[in-house]
Amino acid sequence: MSETAMTLFPLYAADAFGYEAFLVLGTLIGVAFGFVLERSGFGRAPVLAAQFYGSDTRVLKVMFTGIVTALVGMTVLDGAGLLDISRLVIPETILWAQVAGGLLLGVGFIVSGYCPGTSVVSAASGNVDGLVTVVGVVAGSLVFGVAWPVFQPLHDAGAMGVVRLPDLLGVPQALLAFGVFAMAVGAFGFGEWVERALGSRRGEPVPASQPRVRNRVLAGLGGASAIGLALLLVPGDGPGGAPGDAPPGAAPRHVASIEPLALAADLVERPWSLSLVDVRPAAECEAARIPGAACLPADDPAGFLAALPPARTLVLYAAADLPPPPDVGSRFTGPVAVLRGGFDAFRSAVLAKPELPAAPDAAAVAAFRTRSALHGHFTGAKTQAPPAAVPARSGAPAPGGKKKGGGC
Repeated sequence: MSETAMTLFPLYAADAFGYEAFLVLGTLIGVAFGFVLERSGFGRAPVLAAQFYGSDTRVLKVMFTGIVTALVGMTVLDGAGLLDISRLVIPETILWAQVAGGLLLGVGFIVSGYCPGTSVVSAASGNVDGLVTVVGVVAGSLVFGVAWPVFQPLHDAGAMGVVRLPDLLGVPQALLAFGVFAMAVGAFGFGEWVERALGSRRGEPVPASQPRVRNRVLAGLGGASAIGLALLLVPGDGPGGAPGDAPPGAAPRHVASIEPLALAADLVERPWSLSLVDVRPAAECEAARIPGAACLPADDPAGFLAALPPARTLVLYAAADLPPPPDVGSRFTGPVAVLRGGFDAFRSAVLAKPELPAAPDAAAVAAFRTRSALHGHFTGAKTQAPPAAVPARSGAPAPGGKKKGGGC
């Protein structure tokens, strides 16, 4: 998934806009990003290589500005309850493979003057060296794929799973965002000092700077970082309060019910929108459960549910019907639903092999097709071919039939 898609994905998953708008917005953001890179000089190799010599640090400034803007913006939106950062697609950390890849990328960067993204920008600008770099990136990817058995041990070395800095450092997301902003301010100042120091030593002109624009951008990012820290301190079910603690005197929550086939369709089409939890005893859950469901721990069920992302719908199910509202979901602050009929109903409707319809009209064939596709998805069984639909009878006589009554 591209950076643009990962940025839009949490909003799209929350039904902020449809799939068509998702594609349009992703395209527009990608074009705008390429335009900014081109206007910043990232389509010219000497500008990019100057970063390594300390004579022009605009690469650091532009990329750091983009990183801080995205981090601070997502932190503020998440703190305000408008965005769920947990829905972001984060690649796994594979320490030694990524260290080796970073070193190789740095060598390729200084030799060619481009990274993979800027090489595409340069090629689109009509620069031959950018096009050659793109060809080299493609060739290297092909070699890596063909020689995968050789590279696989290195690729798998140091696998740590998905690691986020807030979890690794044990600090809140808002505090980390403010720290990265402070780091950017220091990096900007240090970069400009290096430009002046090396420029005077080499007798080279110092790159033009716009302190007023820089200060305005940093002031805006600093204000947004302060808002993120303020949201961290807001009591209640926000980022600074105890998660899942409902305010005293709150109205009883509405608990919806969902049919087995509807749940199965959502698990296929919108898995990011649900948190599915099996509340049966641990032994029953471990023996057989709905694919993608988590077993509710017996030691701290309320704490487990309170830690789930509130932007997702929590779907609970037992062996049969679970009486709403379930007590186990009382500390979860997001929407709650229960599976009608429980696991038994889901097993009968989805996991069991669907039977051919006795009267294969169009509606029955369509329902069979849906159940067969869902059954194949969740069980891995081969999808059954639907029977031929028999057209519904109408008042018109069958073609070629004997006409009754008069007429010419």
